[in-house]
Amino acid sequence: MNFFEQQDKARSKTARLVIMFLTGIVVLAIIAFVAVFMGYILFLGDGYNVEEEAFTFALLFTLVFVIILLLATWIKISQLRRGGGPQVAKELGGILLEEGNLDKIEHVSQHKLKVLMNINKEMALASGVPVPNLYLIEDEGVNAFAAGYTPLNSVIGVTSGAVNSLNREELQGVIAHEYSHILNGDVKINLRFAGILFGLTVIYYIGEFLLRILGRGTRRRSSKKEGGGLGAVLIIIAIACFVIGIIGRLFANIIGSLVSKQREFLADASAVQFTRNPNGIANALNKIRSGFGSEVTSASSSKFSHMFFGIPAKSSGFSALFGTHPPLTDRIKRIDPTFDFSKAYGDQKTKAEPAKKLNRDNKGFIENVTGAIIATQAGNVQVVNIKKAGEILKKIPDKLLNFASKKTEAIPLLYALIMAGSKQTKLIGSIQKRIISEKYGSDISFRGLEEKTESIKKLDLGFRLPLLNLIIPIIKQLTEKEKSLVNFCVKGLALADGKISTFEIAVIQILKSALNDKDDDFGSNNEDTECMSISRVVCFIASKGNMNEVNTKKAIEKGLSECKNSPIFSKHSSKFVPLSEVKPEDVLKSLETLSKSIFKKKEVCLNAFSETIKFDKKITTEEKELQYAIFEALGCPHPKI
Repeated sequence: MNFFEQQDKARSKTARLVIMFLTGIVVLAIIAFVAVFMGYILFLGDGYNVEEEAFTFALLFTLVFVIILLLATWIKISQLRRGGGPQVAKELGGILLEEGNLDKIEHVSQHKLKVLMNINKEMALASGVPVPNLYLIEDEGVNAFAAGYTPLNSVIGVTSGAVNSLNREELQGVIAHEYSHILNGDVKINLRFAGILFGLTVIYYIGEFLLRILGRGTRRRSSKKEGGGLGAVLIIIAIACFVIGIIGRLFANIIGSLVSKQREFLADASAVQFTRNPNGIANALNKIRSGFGSEVTSASSSKFSHMFFGIPAKSSGFSALFGTHPPLTDRIKRIDPTFDFSKAYGDQKTKAEPAKKLNRDNKGFIENVTGAIIATQAGNVQVVNIKKAGEILKKIPDKLLNFASKKTEAIPLLYALIMAGSKQTKLIGSIQKRIISEKYGSDISFRGLEEKTESIKKLDLGFRLPLLNLIIPIIKQLTEKEKSLVNFCVKGLALADGKISTFEIAVIQILKSALNDKDDDFGSNNEDTECMSISRVVCFIASKGNMNEVNTKKAIEKGLSECKNSPIFSKHSSKFVPLSEVKPEDVLKSLETLSKSIFKKKEVCLNAFSETIKFDKKITTEEKELQYAIFEALGCPHPKI
């Protein structure tokens, strides 16, 4: 699964979604005009100019109807875009899962919640996406959802019924399914569809409201002279809105069915690909089919039904025909044609898996690079990655993992990560302490900071970036003021020793994405600036490959050839920037420029950087850190761990 290919498919699906939406508006507008026109003639059909009056009235109603529909859709999409996944989770009554509040959650044991959180971390590290915040929906049905506008602001929600009823491999299959939606770009489509669904149904709620109001008033029909004309007009509007609303909901169901069903099949298949275990997700689906159910009682569940793992409400007849999910048996058969549907499930409890003894080594990230271009690894989750993610989590000291999951400790841990990579002189140490004390005062213990720094120094270099990724969920929850403080301190700490390391470049870039969370739908087309930025980054990467001067130049030429041979960069020059003129600050500025490029250019950039990295058939620690920064800047999942 190539990330860029999937994103392109997601964009084409979005375009089809918009076309279907506009088609629905046109059809509804025609129905609205005809219905109101005929209703006006039937209820108020006297006078010489009745047809002309009916036409004017119907046209005015239709224009207002279209404006309301479009405005409602735009408002809802904007709201969901701003709020991202957390907005959806809150509307569904989700409870944010944090280390500090697990004991306050009823009906689910802390052990099972920690198993869920551990699976989430493993999948995030393996897939290269920022760790999504987890939300618990207190419902007995077995269900889950992924929501967000970008991978960074995406969240995963899981019902308490799923956590209680599924064992570890089944829960892993469900979570892998939701990660597939994030990696495939489905989460963005889902939010846009939620806005469209709201727009197509808002007229129904207006009609329902008007009928309710009219029902409370007089029910007798009076003549125009008695003031019944206004009442008749309101009745026409109310009935028209109500009927058109019902038809709008039908259109919404049809659009949802056309858009969602194939994506569910793809997410199921991807979950099997990710875990290499068809039994996990197949058994989870069969438990829903066998009586565990997938109902979600939240009043908002119908608005987001297309986002769920299973159908959140019972459906039959017409609604089932145009449902957002394929039948459970069809999904299971696609996963495993030989699946035994006679399985019976009793009360099952998730058992803790025994900890495996792992060999601890200190080899870091230096490794051989063979096979496909590194760029193809973006979002390509493999079983070895998931296993390795689990191993990494076990190798990172529990104390550091606990720090990463607590707001009061995560930010000091972030600062300690930077300080651990700085030259530890008395002057640099005092500068770094002053930077933190100016912003936090006594809120951060310097003794605790020094202890964290020393613990990180003992940590394998290859585990520092995964540890940083585990802090991202905390950063996403910060207020704007807190984010500003973090941004200031990170840059200050990085510059305290007078230079920026490749790890600090990665930290700054990852934080920039976490703090700003920009969407990549639109980008710049300043090709000259982009080409110069590519050259700087390629040259800087080559300088970190531990090669002689001749091979360094060959690596640069190899990387730049990807751009020169691409029709997208027609103006690209064969000249490269002298290594002596490339500074880390320039690399950060160049990555900022490329982050604003259009999506197709980003893929070419990624290929150029990847070819440079793999030229000598190995990846050094510094190259790995630059990879993280590059992938983060270009808005795609990181390559394999």
